[in-house]
Amino acid sequence: MDSYVRKIREESPTFKSHIYLNHASTGPLHGRTAEALKEFSVHWGETDFEEVDVACKNVKSQFAQLINATADEVVFTPDVTHGTKLAVSMQEYDEKSNIVCYWNDYPGQVYQALFLKEKKNVEYRPVPDKKNKILVESFAERIDENTKIVLLSHVQWISGYKSDVKEIAKITHENGAYILVDSIQSTGALVNDVKDWDIDFLTCGVAKWLLGPNRKGLFYIKKKLIDEFYPPFAGYHGTDVGSFEEPYWNVNKLEFLPSADKFMDTNPGNLLYYVANAGMKILLDYGVDKIEKRIMDLTGYLFEKLDELKNIELITSRKEENRSGIVNARISNNVEIVKKLKKENIIVSSRYGGIRISPHFYNSMEDIDKLIEVVKKYNS
Repeated sequence: MDSYVRKIREESPTFKSHIYLNHASTGPLHGRTAEALKEFSVHWGETDFEEVDVACKNVKSQFAQLINATADEVVFTPDVTHGTKLAVSMQEYDEKSNIVCYWNDYPGQVYQALFLKEKKNVEYRPVPDKKNKILVESFAERIDENTKIVLLSHVQWISGYKSDVKEIAKITHENGAYILVDSIQSTGALVNDVKDWDIDFLTCGVAKWLLGPNRKGLFYIKKKLIDEFYPPFAGYHGTDVGSFEEPYWNVNKLEFLPSADKFMDTNPGNLLYYVANAGMKILLDYGVDKIEKRIMDLTGYLFEKLDELKNIELITSRKEENRSGIVNARISNNVEIVKKLKKENIIVSSRYGGIRISPHFYNSMEDIDKLIEVVKKYNS
């Protein structure tokens, strides 16, 4: 364990008392994020928000670095699902239109397809899996010239399966459609590259692997599409504020900003983004390449240790190209085991009949050893 990883662990209030292996759900509190909460209260008390505004703007720049975009292609959203709603609502549909989505993707994705089916009579084409594997050919079979948009999570929240975004995006564009990727289980844990993937939209949140608080999102739109699409919702945060002198906003004409900010239809809320800024800096200071390698080493070790257990079935793919930071092991008494683990201050989740384990780069082999030791005790 290198000095940076050791320092991050030592500074975390959560790691002082818990073995935390649940980043696919909520990231733990760290020293820097805890300090950011205190700093914000000081700024608030002094009614001084200039530094807060700078930190919030940094969030877009830092997120852009993590996905290989530019800050003017990124906009704040209330949550991850709002980004999907934005992309879906921008499209124009007719009686031939269809929307494609993996059938068991996160509900924030699937429900947009179901909503369009119910309210606008858009054909929904759910993509099946093959034993939790989401195959490119399964998407290819459902995408055609009438597909308007394809919805896909880069990493699946249940199984941890990492899809071939680049190839699915290629098929999508060959048919004249757009693609939105949900990267909430990927950004901050794995290398993301929207330019290499050649995707149109990406939605994410600042929580989980990005180590920020819940319920704040970020939305990416490819630069050349910013002018092409009109915002589906009007909000004054997406317009030019002009001068702080009277008359302030132009209430006689709606003029949107030239960047992705034109799609910002709600007040972003600076407290949570101020904290998120500190969380993202933890990741960028270490480097995403190094983070991904450590996570792959940890999950590889986790596979080896899970093989020692009886009566379990891995939901997660072992193939390196489809692995992520999420490992799910199906076990008969998973809910009860997760509760018992919590009593011993080991935090994981119960999902889909399994124990979902999601270590970040600062976790250790010893964390996994302790987890397996306790699971063995209760696994009957």
